[in-house]
Amino acid sequence: MNRRNEKNIKVYIHKLNKITFQVSSNSKIAIVVSDTSIKNQVTISIAYIHIHDSPVIKTIYYAINITSTKAKLFAIRCDIN
Repeated sequence: MNRRNEKNIKVYIHKLNKITFQVSSNSKIAIVVSDTSIKNQVTISIAYIHIHDSPVIKTIYYAINITSTKAKLFAIRCDIN
């Protein structure tokens, strides 16, 4: 990774931290951080959910032997949950 990318990532993380601290003081807002990956026909979706003064909730969904149609349905299912 070059220095410019490292600097951009640090700036992004700093901004994200600032937003997180501002939002965490408001009891009407939830913070959701999610990540997905597809590797060797396995799709994994992980979401971390934080609501004011509550512990962080971690959800993990995975599907095996994914096709493009199934990947779309999988993403819809994860969003609904």
